[in-house]
Amino acid sequence: MSEATPVDKGSALPAKKSVNLALIVSLIALGVTGWHYLDSRQQLNDAKQALATRLAENGGSTKAIQTQAEQALAATRAAEAKLALLEARVNESAGQYATLGAMYQELTKNRSDWLLSEVEHTLAVASQQLQLAGNVSGAITALEMVDNRLSRFDNPALIPVKKAVAKDLETLKALPYLDTVGLTLKLDSLMLGAETLPLVIDHHRLATTSARPALPASAPWWERLLADVTQSLGEMVRIRRMDKPEALLLSPEQAFFLRENIKLRLLDARLALTQRDGATYQADLAAAAQYGARYFDRDAPATQKWQATLAELAAARLEVSLPDLSASLKAVRDAQGNTVE
Repeated sequence: MSEATPVDKGSALPAKKSVNLALIVSLIALGVTGWHYLDSRQQLNDAKQALATRLAENGGSTKAIQTQAEQALAATRAAEAKLALLEARVNESAGQYATLGAMYQELTKNRSDWLLSEVEHTLAVASQQLQLAGNVSGAITALEMVDNRLSRFDNPALIPVKKAVAKDLETLKALPYLDTVGLTLKLDSLMLGAETLPLVIDHHRLATTSARPALPASAPWWERLLADVTQSLGEMVRIRRMDKPEALLLSPEQAFFLRENIKLRLLDARLALTQRDGATYQADLAAAAQYGARYFDRDAPATQKWQATLAELAAARLEVSLPDLSASLKAVRDAQGNTVE
């Protein structure tokens, strides 16, 4: 039989203490691990809750965003419909504007044509008055009216017409002033005055008659009878001394034709005045003055006034070169041609 090996009791005790210590450490580690597990699980639950809350909130926000998107889409569609309607109205308005523009152009063209026709007629009449009658004041009035009429229109096609009219108007205003109306009135007064101017023979007849002394009413009848016989014989035979014997040879009919001849001369002078014919005007006035000095009583106040008026008329000078209105008429006709084209 073999012998039993003796056991060392002192070495067995430390081994048992090591086992207990390891167990305690293991238990402690297990506890710590369990605590960590429980803590991690709690944190995971909290995270799940937070995530669920956030998902719920995000779900509400998504619904709100979806609602807003649907509202925006509806508003966009309404705006597109309004825009389409607005475009249709704009297109309709553009068509109406084009129609109105064409009508306005046609109306403006018709107004321009009418205006140019009116201006041409006025200028033609003014030119005729200026050349045939020498009516400068009338031509100036006509051109001022045309210039005022043209100033109301801003059509560029009328610019050459405005320039031509303004130039002709300036030329007419620069002419020396001649009071044609005043001179015409004076000529008319001379023609009327020629009817009553005393002749030389009338002056001598009145002078001889007034030279005879009148008998008083208390004179005897035979003296009054003798005076009447002497006067009758004196009228039958009369001796006079005159510087112009032909003035005494005028019969009543010749005196009538003399006055008519003077009126005709003054009428010719009036016509020459309207035509600005200075030579004819002066010749007719000189002939009328010669007739007046030869056959009418120069000592009579009426004759002296008549001759003074005649001399005043003769002092007027008509030798003025009148311009024509051809430049304005040409500008108007050119503008009419451009308008028609």
